[in-house]
Formats: sequence, structure tokens, C-alpha cells
Amino acid sequence: MKRLRLARSKYKGAREKAVHYILDHPEIAAFLSIDVLAKKIGISTSSLSRTAVAIGYSGFQEMQKEVQEYLRQKLLPTVRMEQAVPESKKFNFKDSLRKDIKNLEKILLDVHEEQFEKAISLLSDAEEVFVIGLGTQYPSAIYFSGVMKQIRERVTLISQESMDYIDCFSRFSKKDVLMTICLPRYGRFTYLAAKEATSKGCRVISVTDHALSPTGRLADVVLTVEYESMSFFNSNVAVMALLNSLATTLALRNRDISFERVKTYSDIAARWNIFYTEQSRESMGEEQ
Repeated sequence: MKRLRLARSKYKGAREKAVHYILDHPEIAAFLSIDVLAKKIGISTSSLSRTAVAIGYSGFQEMQKEVQEYLRQKLLPTVRMEQAVPESKKFNFKDSLRKDIKNLEKILLDVHEEQFEKAISLLSDAEEVFVIGLGTQYPSAIYFSGVMKQIRERVTLISQESMDYIDCFSRFSKKDVLMTICLPRYGRFTYLAAKEATSKGCRVISVTDHALSPTGRLADVVLTVEYESMSFFNSNVAVMALLNSLATTLALRNRDISFERVKTYSDIAARWNIFYTEQSRESMGEEQ
């Protein structure tokens, strides 16, 4: 919205009306067609289109996408919950499941094979893979880094909870990849990590909701997912499904290496009696 704000006092006439209306009513401007919005503002469609170009956008569509992204970041959790399930509407648990199914189906439409394959190549060829995701995305980041460690060497989970992230940032190089998981409301730390990575030439893969999201704009590869739920928090179902698909594809592409690493992990787990078995139950002194 920076370009629109800078243009607030720059124009007169139809362009001034357009800029003021969009800044004052972003929730309306974000979703109306150009024809309907122009009519609401009281100017012609061509005037609105020319205004967008004059401000610095490629056209009305790009300007509207920026307004939409602004709203996504500003949308409060309480508002999201009210919009998803108004008090007047009865909630059924199946509604939530159907919402997640729609989010999953959207992956098939939005994630193009070319981008997916590029992500696989980067993850396979990287000297080190760093993974970051904060807030509700943190469990997804833990899952992906844990699975990736069984597939390939040198996988590091970045956490803001300790000062270890400084060491990670210092190791970013052109041979590495940073996998970011970043959904609204976008984590500032995740964005700064991606910015640090790009400054070092480290390639960035962004799992996010839009190519124009903060991390999406910095990424070499953008894989978009839907995150809306029936409550105030993000749904991670689509994110987890996409990450699982990436890990599965990578493991099958590097079958021999993955097999050896999984076997090593399994052997260590067996020696240390990590997982529950009848024998481990006996060793803990439990009665049959």
C-alpha cells in the first residue's frame, strides 16, 4: 500500500478520487471488479486503470492484489472467526473438515509442476537445507526438518527461541537453501531470515499463501497453499500435505541414499529401545 499512500496528495480530479477511495475503503476495493469499483468511486473504468499505471502498478489487477495482501495482514483473528462462523450459523465439525478438503484441492490447482520440480532440485542439490516457520507454522517446520534429516544430510531447523539462529544466518551461502513456511499473519522473523538468506545468495523456497506475500516476493520458488479455517487460527492441513509430498518425492528420487539413512535411523532407534514394544514394556517392570 506504500505506493498508494505516497500518491494520496499527488493527484487531482479522477485520480485523486480513486486513490482516496481505495485508501479509505480497502475492504471494498480489494474484491470488487474494476467496473463496479469505478462506478462506486464515481469515475470511468479507463480512469481507474490509468490511475493504477500512473501510481506505478502494471495495471488494476496488480494494485488490487496489493490491497488484498494488506487486508490479509491486518485481518484480526476475532474478525476471521466471526466471518467463518457467524453467531447466527450453527457449526458442525464436518464444516471444518470440508474446509480443509477444499484447501487440499486448491493445491492441485495452484502448485504448478514446474515450480514443484524446481523445489525438489534445490532441496536435493543444496549443501545445507535450513527450515523456518514460526507460530502456528512451527510444528510444520519441525515435521519437515525431522523428515528431511532422515532423507539427506545437513538439515537445520531455525528457531527464534535461542541465539542459534545467528549461527545459522552466518552459515548461509550460495550452495544452501532456506525453506520458509510463512502464512498470515506473516512472521517478521521469518521474513527477516529470508531477507538475510537472499543477501548471502542462499536460495529460498517459500510455502506461503501468495506470490506477493513478504517471503513470496523474496523467494526463488513459491509454493502456494490455502490456510483459512473455521476459527481464528490458520489451518496447517494443506501445508503439511504439501511438505509431505515434497519429502516423499525427494526420498523416492534419491532412493538408495534415503534407504541407507532410514536404515541407520531405525538401527539406532532399535539399539536404544526408543519405541514401545512388548520387550520394552517388560524392561520397565510392567506386569503382563
